[in-house]
Amino acid sequence: MHLLSKSSITTTPFLLLIFFFYFSSISSASYSETCSGIVPFRQRADTISITDFGGVGDGKTLNTKAFRAAIYRIQHLKRRGGTVLYVPPGVFLTESFNLTSHMTLYLAAGAVIKATQRLRNWPLIAPLPSYGRGRELPGGRYISFIHGDGVRDVIIT
Repeated sequence: MHLLSKSSITTTPFLLLIFFFYFSSISSASYSETCSGIVPFRQRADTISITDFGGVGDGKTLNTKAFRAAIYRIQHLKRRGGTVLYVPPGVFLTESFNLTSHMTLYLAAGAVIKATQRLRNWPLIAPLPSYGRGRELPGGRYISFIHGDGVRDVIIT
């Protein structure tokens, strides 16, 4: 005696699939919270463009002065709500630069911030006591490409 007929064997996977999709849609509908719901996105009061400071997105021109000047402006504007630094489409070659508080670094679709490969342009900073240079090897460490020390309210998108 066979417990399963041929039709029940072919129907069972189909019913399981319907059951799965039905209950997964119910559970996903009840959980609609996202990161943007947890941490509200801050709208910035002002927007400046890296091109306003001489930035060129050709992949060859070094844009370090433009990034540093734009961030210096944001730091000293101290606009209520902060400022957006807009990077338009293109490849912007630069050395390391420091972010400041209350800013958004906004890269448009097709925008790339590319690090220069010349090591002499990368400053050494004090080592962290927890790993790498400073613990096992004497000396400092290279600063991160896009750096922020003691900053708050910073968005990179």
